Amino acid sequence: MSQVIPDSQAVADLLAMIFGEDIDVSEASAGDISDHHVATFLNPEDQLVAISACDIDFVAYSGAALSMIPKGVASDMIKEGQVNDMVKANFYEVMNICSKLMLSDNSPHLRLVDVLEPGGPSKEAISALEGASAQVFFDVDVPRYGKGRLGFSIQ
Repeated sequence: MSQVIPDSQAVADLLAMIFGEDIDVSEASAGDISDHHVATFLNPEDQLVAISACDIDFVAYSGAALSMIPKGVASDMIKEGQVNDMVKANFYEVMNICSKLMLSDNSPHLRLVDVLEPGGPSKEAISALEGASAQVFFDVDVPRYGKGRLGFSIQ
C-alpha cells in the first residue's frame, strides 16, 4: 500500500501537539519550491519516496518555537535568509514528527534521512520527485510566531 496523503486537519492535529491548539493550517497552492528547505524520506528499501518542502518562514518559526527562541530572533533569521544551528536541529525534529503524517497501519515505514538547505542537493531531491503521485501544500500559522509554508511530494 502507498503512503498516506496528509490533509489540513491531519497537519493541524499533529502540529497542535507540538505548538498548541491555536495553530492554524489551511491548504495552499504548490508554487515554486526551488528556494525551500527539503526533508527527504526513504522507504525500507532505501528509495526516496517523499519529500517535505518548507519555506524559510516555516523553518525559522517552527524551529524557534520548539525551544521558545523569541519571535524577533526567528524574524531576523528570515530576513537574513539563514537559520542558526539550533533552529536547524529543531526543524529536523519537526520534520521527523511530520513523517507520521504520511503513515498508516498499512503503509511502509518512512525514515527521515536529511534536511537539505536550498540549492544543490535539495534541487536533486525535488527533481527526483517531480513526477510524484501527490503534492499537497499548507500555510501554517505557528502560534505566537508567524505563517510559513509546508508541503509534501509523495510517490
